[in-house]
Amino acid sequence: MAMKRDDAVLLKQIRKNAEMGIKAMETLFPKVEDAPFGRYLDQKELQYSQIRDRAKAELLRSEEDGGRTGAVSELMLRGTIHAETLFDTSISHVAELMIRGSGRGISELWKAMNRCENAGRTSRELAEELLLLEQKSITELKRYL
Repeated sequence: MAMKRDDAVLLKQIRKNAEMGIKAMETLFPKVEDAPFGRYLDQKELQYSQIRDRAKAELLRSEEDGGRTGAVSELMLRGTIHAETLFDTSISHVAELMIRGSGRGISELWKAMNRCENAGRTSRELAEELLLLEQKSITELKRYL
């Protein structure tokens, strides 16, 4: 069944945002020596993975291309994280980086939601779920600053 263009665009943005979150957690995890904070990163990675997988399933159900994150974007993300944590791997600094990343993710997702006014309920609900995850993460991370 053909998917509306707005649904496809929004689901691809959801998948991209979630994949960036997953890659960020994977890159940050080896730098964190605090076990409870490491578990927090694992939990966030799992939540991002679940949202990404649901977006991918919706895209595949409609025979849409999954819209994977580009290698350049991934390389830039990993390079930025490595540069930002070269001299400071404190939990406070990592939390600050994560807050900034979540803020960028929220902005990108809101832009996509505003452009995709005709997206259906399922796509919009998944986007809102990712927004809530990002907002909750920011609130949780503030205690580590």
